[in-house]
Amino acid sequence: MMSIRFYLAMFISRASFYILKIFGKNASHFPGVVAQKICPDVLKYLEAPEIIVAVTGTNGKTTTTNMIVDFLAYKKVDFVSNTSGSNIEGGIISSLLRSTSFFGKNKKDLAVFEVDERASVHIFPYKKPDILLVTNLGSDSYKRNAHVEYIFSILESSIPKTSHLLLNADDVISSNLCKNNRRSYFSIAPQIFEEQITDSIIQDAPYCPICNGVLTYKFKRYHHIGNANCETCGYKLPKIDYEITEINDTEFKIVENNTIYSYKNKTGNITDNYNKLAAISTLRQLGYQHSEIKASFDEDVFKVTETRYDISLINGKNIISILAKGQNPVANSRVFDFIRKQPDWGSITLVFMNEESNHSYHINEVENTSWQYETDFEYLDHPNIKKIYCMGNRNLEVKTRLVLAGIDESIISLLDPSPILDIEFTTDSVILLHDTTNLDQVKVFRKTLEAEAAK
Repeated sequence: MMSIRFYLAMFISRASFYILKIFGKNASHFPGVVAQKICPDVLKYLEAPEIIVAVTGTNGKTTTTNMIVDFLAYKKVDFVSNTSGSNIEGGIISSLLRSTSFFGKNKKDLAVFEVDERASVHIFPYKKPDILLVTNLGSDSYKRNAHVEYIFSILESSIPKTSHLLLNADDVISSNLCKNNRRSYFSIAPQIFEEQITDSIIQDAPYCPICNGVLTYKFKRYHHIGNANCETCGYKLPKIDYEITEINDTEFKIVENNTIYSYKNKTGNITDNYNKLAAISTLRQLGYQHSEIKASFDEDVFKVTETRYDISLINGKNIISILAKGQNPVANSRVFDFIRKQPDWGSITLVFMNEESNHSYHINEVENTSWQYETDFEYLDHPNIKKIYCMGNRNLEVKTRLVLAGIDESIISLLDPSPILDIEFTTDSVILLHDTTNLDQVKVFRKTLEAEAAK
């Protein structure tokens, strides 16, 4: 039976939507926080659609969720999602407030929620996903997530036994979640253009999850992602349900049940293709045919979110912004590896503004810089990188790590936190490495660089 606190929460939180809109604010998180403050178990009473899809994991969950949502919008499905809000309780509750009647009755056919790994323990008891996609698990923010085994244990205890899991077979960690749950696996076969990356300092899973023997790799894509096996107990890659077998400049091919399906492709970037495969696997699990999903690719429904990666070419100059999640060793290492493999970008200027540059009022947020020493800064010791700017309250720590990575100190400059970007644009490309916290600052800096390039 619903309590008076629930009805009070409905009245005040819904009123906050209108107040926030009057002031031009995004009402995608705060109303949910208000509702939960008044009624801590509000998730119990807010109805959700009959089918719930949840997406979690260390990296790729936002992009993959956006792709699933883009497809559902393309198919004109009446769904609710938190893509415009946060992936913790407040964002989920705010989304459900928008998709229900005043008294919390559901009005949608389907829900797609991006869920923070740590928030799963607070969300899944009330809203159990029918399909749960786990993109991957790896090193993340030390402050929030401690160690990958800690996050694994949270998910292991919070995932409902009724959820059908979609897991990355190439990830020796997440692929072993909740072994009694129904599951399907996705994977990308080694590509002819790929080289094994064995020079990473990140080693999240050196030992077999079954017998603790030392793992060996038939193919090591990066970190602990690849085709791992254990010579002691025989552990190996699980049976794959959805596999990308070939990637080229125009298409990628997926094999399901021994049948090949070709999809339009614009990038050979493996990270992007993992996200595409994860989204396709989820849509297949929802019952959509490959022909339907393929049509959405042909019509360019799926797009890389510009807040994650954006490039513009002006007068032969590249202005590039890339999300490099602050305090996330794997995410930054993947970005650094991507940069060193782009010969078409010519000479490069790098601007570090991910996390450190935007916390002048919250300096303690970046006190722990130890994540930098588990990040492959060595990848930036490349002849094409001509200039590096370190911006922010912790710019000296970034410079120190770069020097320890073998990078010539003479090409490194320090910038204090600033609302403007005043640098020399003398290279073929300028790359802004930013975090999710300073997207508005990135837009300002891009406009400055675009104006300079247009001269």
